[in-house]
Amino acid sequence: MLAARRFLAAALTLPSVLLALACPVPAQDEEASLEFFYPVVTRRPIIERELEFRTLSAKGDEGTEHNIVGALEYPILPWWQIELEVPFVISNPTAGPSNAGFGDLVLENKFLLWKSVQYRAQVAGGFELTFPSGSASRGLGGDFNIEPFLTAGIALGPFDLIGELHYEWNLKGPVESQREQELAGNLALGYRATRWLTPFVEMNSVVLVRGDHDALRGATQIYLTPGLNIRPLPGMTLRAGVQLPVTGTREFKWVVHSGFVWEF
Repeated sequence: MLAARRFLAAALTLPSVLLALACPVPAQDEEASLEFFYPVVTRRPIIERELEFRTLSAKGDEGTEHNIVGALEYPILPWWQIELEVPFVISNPTAGPSNAGFGDLVLENKFLLWKSVQYRAQVAGGFELTFPSGSASRGLGGDFNIEPFLTAGIALGPFDLIGELHYEWNLKGPVESQREQELAGNLALGYRATRWLTPFVEMNSVVLVRGDHDALRGATQIYLTPGLNIRPLPGMTLRAGVQLPVTGTREFKWVVHSGFVWEF
């Protein structure tokens, strides 16, 4: 617990550090904007003003889970964005009753660290907090997590390349032995085939650093996620993808992602 408290105290000072890093963004770049496609797993290094609805359906050895998420992303300053996610969870475990209700609220702070309009590249970082608002006894959440992250993207002709790293600590879970720590890295490549169509593929890697799942702990899980972006109208994007394991060590059999983004 002492280590967790020290980390939490350090994490709470992270905004001031990131603000100091973000301040040197050149003034001439502040008015110019960069755009990247929308992956379904990897974070974008973009300061966004959006309303989003997305779904996630996962099939594992212990049953299925469906998440319906509403999210608002809003820039407080040109280099600082906050995001609030409100999930509704439907849990269907194999050995137990089904449950449905609101899950854990998520609040994310994202900071622009560096941007080059000339090279069409951008770097952002921040942290995400998950609050234990869901019912742990009904399998709908109950976790308090903190997740610092770093994300970067570059446009190379018609291709967008986005990479992300994050580390997640579970500081308060329903069971102490299940307070996991997880390191994850994502790489996403999109091809702007037309003005309204972008196929993409993501590679997602996850290592469970701490936790009571013996089969997963210390092993590298690799997933591939092919998908599509469709822009039916300016400022509107439909995205979808299927996340599939390519290693024998896996947390789930498949995850279907979908979402709608409205930029305002």
